[in-house]
Amino acid sequence: MNVRIAKDIRLVIVEDDPVQAQVLQDKLLEFNDRYNVLWYKNGEDMMAELGKIHFRNKQIYIILDYFLQTNENSEALNGFEIIKVMGEKFPKVRIILFSSYENDDTTDFKRIKEEPNVIDFVKKSNFAFASLQNTIRFHYSQTTLAIKKKRFQWALSFFILLMVLSALHFVFSFISH
Repeated sequence: MNVRIAKDIRLVIVEDDPVQAQVLQDKLLEFNDRYNVLWYKNGEDMMAELGKIHFRNKQIYIILDYFLQTNENSEALNGFEIIKVMGEKFPKVRIILFSSYENDDTTDFKRIKEEPNVIDFVKKSNFAFASLQNTIRFHYSQTTLAIKKKRFQWALSFFILLMVLSALHFVFSFISH
């Protein structure tokens, strides 16, 4: 992955376990040490700070644990609740649900997969870090490709417009002589 990609990506980890959050951050930085990684213990703190983050030209990926309720914060929102709020407040931010939960066939997990800002569900395992990296790379390249395609379409439209105007100018100048 080149340096530009890392500069354009901001990773946000929402994980209540500081040890797991540090391991995740370390693994992601092993893949690319130029990533900008932020960590929050709960979704409420993350969403409060997310409004302050400069979004221009940045792809933000949130790696979100599902179970965020702890003894210190038993009222914390769970992953599904955070995803719902994020979809309303920050629809361009992409979320990767990252959980050790074994059964993803429950109603919440089925609904989570249908949310438009959720791009993947990765179970915590030995291969999870590579899966996260692949998901981020794939989505980023798809997004970048879509932007380039849109720019090309605008440039092509502008070129065709210039050609038509040039042809009209030629025709009118020929007729007027």
